[in-house]
Amino acid sequence: MESVNNSKPGFFVQGRFLYTKDNEKVILRGVNHMFIWTDREGKSIPEIAKTGANCVRIVWNMHGRISDLYRLVDESIVNNMIPIVELHDATGQWSRLPELVNFWTREDAMQLILDHQEYLLVNIGNEVGGEEERPEEFYEAYASAVTRMRAAGIRVPLIIDADNWGQSSTNILNEGNRLLAADPEHNLIFDIHMWWPTERHNPEKTGYATVKERITGVLEESVEKNLPLIVGEFAPVAVNGAREIPYKFIMSEAERLEIGWLAWSWGPGNFDSPEMDMTTHGSFNTLVGWGKDVCVDSPLGIQNTSVIPTFIQNADFTTGISDRGRNLISNGDFTEGTAGWTADFWGGKATFRVENRIAHFDIQDAGKESWNLQFKQSFPLRNGVTYVFSMRAKADKPRTLNVDIKRESENYVPYANGRFLDLSTSWQDFSWKFTMKEPTDENAVLIFDMGGCDTGWNLSDVSLVQARSVSDRLNKSFQRNVQKNSGYFNAPAGPWELHLYSADGELLEVLDKGKGGEGMKPFPKIERSGIMVIKDK
Repeated sequence: MESVNNSKPGFFVQGRFLYTKDNEKVILRGVNHMFIWTDREGKSIPEIAKTGANCVRIVWNMHGRISDLYRLVDESIVNNMIPIVELHDATGQWSRLPELVNFWTREDAMQLILDHQEYLLVNIGNEVGGEEERPEEFYEAYASAVTRMRAAGIRVPLIIDADNWGQSSTNILNEGNRLLAADPEHNLIFDIHMWWPTERHNPEKTGYATVKERITGVLEESVEKNLPLIVGEFAPVAVNGAREIPYKFIMSEAERLEIGWLAWSWGPGNFDSPEMDMTTHGSFNTLVGWGKDVCVDSPLGIQNTSVIPTFIQNADFTTGISDRGRNLISNGDFTEGTAGWTADFWGGKATFRVENRIAHFDIQDAGKESWNLQFKQSFPLRNGVTYVFSMRAKADKPRTLNVDIKRESENYVPYANGRFLDLSTSWQDFSWKFTMKEPTDENAVLIFDMGGCDTGWNLSDVSLVQARSVSDRLNKSFQRNVQKNSGYFNAPAGPWELHLYSADGELLEVLDKGKGGEGMKPFPKIERSGIMVIKDK
């Protein structure tokens, strides 16, 4: 039996394999689905789960609402599937890789990852780069991306797609181990998309006589180099129906070599190549052709080879009941017009309308002060709870917008440190986190002060979600790292420190430390109260 060392909060990579936090090896078997364009509500997730898939790759982009993504991730977990979230914005566009990192390190995206880090895999970007990049450029760009995400506190496995539309194996195979070494968490997975149709195969360029030989050669080389690799996309045909991709052979070789794979895609929605669709209407009962083969009929398919990790089958994960992840802003996406919103004009005049889920504000008389024109909504805020606010906005020409969350009274009592936002003519995402330190207010108010400037502007995707409090995060960490009620803890494999925190998250004392691998150690006897947490150094 393999010896596995783990001090990660969730999934982790050791050698070429992926493991759960409980040290159970996982070979990924699942499907891709274009949720961002076809199913933001996640109605297809229980249908996908009927195949027995242990994972689902959630196709998303930077314009999607975090509250929607919360729902998809939660629903995946409830249905016993590992959520793999990817961003599609930089597909074929190498220069946009830093933009993806900007998204992942936003407050609201970080909170999503933190809240699900026991279950989540993050695919940094889908098929970034439309050609094969220079090896040093590929390494430096992804080393920088990974380092930025780790510095922000993201510890989950990060998946790196191959360049050249996900199809080139060169940089993945040659730079993969170097990137693993550069990752502070050493927790990366590499992903090749086998869009390798026979009719486009070039033996001279690929170095293989046939597509099947290329499949075997690339997968075997990844095993020889001990790389954690998956085949993240494949189908019977490529874009525009280019034929044929030997998908059964991909499944066979992946099974032989214990390599994970995800088929593209659940469908419907592949309008350029409808043969890629695995279903006709998104339900299990409408699986057709190769989709039925991949999911049910083949002995190498999902239903016959997928193993769902034991821990994800536990019934202690709840969703949709508490405020966490639920948008506290009513009609924040403006799907119901202006319902839930009110406007107050104090010495100015403006009109607003909603089109295509975007609120447009036209200002006829700006007044002299920003508060002369207000757009607002009320909601409850709880004392001691941390929230993440986010929104998207742009203006007809550059202008400043004042956004505040406060008490609705003549006396100014701020709750969230009001912001002056510099709007441009392009859409921008804004988000920030705050903790409600005042007494609970059942009628707190979000106010957009737009007076003092006659430039029109647009607003969309307004969201306020409850974040996990510091003390709750520490308690979760405590539960992960400490054998409760035993008087002992299991020291991590690498350097560690035992910290004592107050309930407010303040570090009170470093109680103990070690080089790693010490095995079971007794907790020190202390007089003061607090939360003890084992931290990797």
